[in-house]
Amino acid sequence: MNLAQKHTVLCLIIICAISLGFKLYLVDFSIPVHSDNLAYALNAIAHSNGDFTQPPHRGIGWSMFLSIFFSFVDSDNFLDYSNLSRIVSISVATSSIFLIYGVARKFFDERYSLVTSCLFAFLPHLNHNSIMGLSEPIFTLTILASFYFILNNKLKFVAISFILAGLVYWIRLNGFIIFIVISLTYLLTFKKSQNFLRNYGIGLIFFVLILSPMLLQKYEQYGDPFYSPYQGSMFSENYEQLVSNMTSNTDSSALDYIQNNGIAAFFGTFLLDGFVNSLSILAQLSFPYLFILLPFGVLFSLRAFDQKSQYIKANWIFIISSILLMSVIISVIPEKRFLFFLMPFLVIFSVIPIQRVTEYGLNTFSFSRKQKNIFLITVLIIVIILSGMFTLRYEKPDHILENEKFDFSKFALENLSGNALRDYGGSTDYVTDIILIQNNDFRDFKIDYWTEKTERNKYEYREIGVYAESIEDLILNGESSDLQYLISNNQKTFYYPFVDDVYHNEKNFPYLIKVFDSEEYGYQKLKIKVFEIDYKKFHEMMSG
Repeated sequence: MNLAQKHTVLCLIIICAISLGFKLYLVDFSIPVHSDNLAYALNAIAHSNGDFTQPPHRGIGWSMFLSIFFSFVDSDNFLDYSNLSRIVSISVATSSIFLIYGVARKFFDERYSLVTSCLFAFLPHLNHNSIMGLSEPIFTLTILASFYFILNNKLKFVAISFILAGLVYWIRLNGFIIFIVISLTYLLTFKKSQNFLRNYGIGLIFFVLILSPMLLQKYEQYGDPFYSPYQGSMFSENYEQLVSNMTSNTDSSALDYIQNNGIAAFFGTFLLDGFVNSLSILAQLSFPYLFILLPFGVLFSLRAFDQKSQYIKANWIFIISSILLMSVIISVIPEKRFLFFLMPFLVIFSVIPIQRVTEYGLNTFSFSRKQKNIFLITVLIIVIILSGMFTLRYEKPDHILENEKFDFSKFALENLSGNALRDYGGSTDYVTDIILIQNNDFRDFKIDYWTEKTERNKYEYREIGVYAESIEDLILNGESSDLQYLISNNQKTFYYPFVDDVYHNEKNFPYLIKVFDSEEYGYQKLKIKVFEIDYKKFHEMMSG
């Protein structure tokens, strides 16, 4: 390793250390994981015990990777597994910094590749996500690696790229679109190169070989190799309707939507709205510094002369095709996590204006080599400061709030008998933790816990989704699903905001009987009320 390489490695290590510092500032190792990250941790425990059943709602790749590390742990404290999942996730996210440097070398020299690593390493949204033990860090890492190898346009590298594209689908159910994106990127970028069809064909064979174990098992379990609980209800108006359709096993296919609403409404909702939602989400993710650089980077990329045109073209194809293919999902579930994987590719464009200004200056001045170095260092210092300030905006876990959530989850299990509307305010985050973890049941966790055919637990409390656009609509639709309880939050949540309106106006809803008020229980941070629906009184009021 020559001196320049040693300096590069040292710089990457420093970048990783600073990025790790941001991550460790945000993480809290005293609270167990819950929600989606709980599911991944429990599935990993099942894998380490030899249960490789395909869970219905999420991919198996991340939990299988976690299970490698879990197999070395033997603890009766679930917090140990929670923290190990966080550590592995943080490690994967940090290691991505080295990989994006390698990808950036396709576009820039060493200095600007290090700048690319910096912009990626200090993104607050990705750092915050990396501490949760979720699948996004390894999802992004695998996609980035697949893109890196497809740019090499040699048979062995194309094969590796499609192997990685197969692993992406193992990690997340929506990962199948990456196979399409990588295929488009390769075919449109290298269509004039020799043997590109042969390379693609062999890559396709490797992709199918990687997928075949998962597809065969899904066929054995569900009778459909491409089974997903969302496939029959994805074309819904919004997330509440999607959840309601899944709960009631109601199909909502593209053809159904077109027949009911027309083809213009279909394209408007699932393509145009999804595209607009995606751009809005990416704009939010570009804070606190990419939003300044990215517009110029996009503009300069149209006339790039310091980068190979085929690589710029490949980056454009990857970004645009990803957004278009994700539009259906984003139109129904506008979730930021779904687009985290695009951030490395946006970062590449964001470095181009830094390179242009540094290397060529503006019309009125230019930089000497020393001034260029000073300018670059100044830019990176500003990036670090902005990232640090934005990171401080993230609220660290509030122990009082989390303890109150835990206490209410226990109350709900022991005192609410029946179906409650799913609360997106987080008040019941710890229901599954209590069911499985309190008695060390997590040690023998089986993945079939997630299936509807399994008797989940001894408690009668359940959470369901019901599609509605008003409180009256909710109660009318909820009656057929035996909906009994509504949890209303002091602050409006994204879904069911009309339920949260009841919190301050309960006197306007005499058919909702209050059975819990967090203030009466002395809660300091969790502000909720639980109401039981009196259907008889509701119908009397509606008929009167």
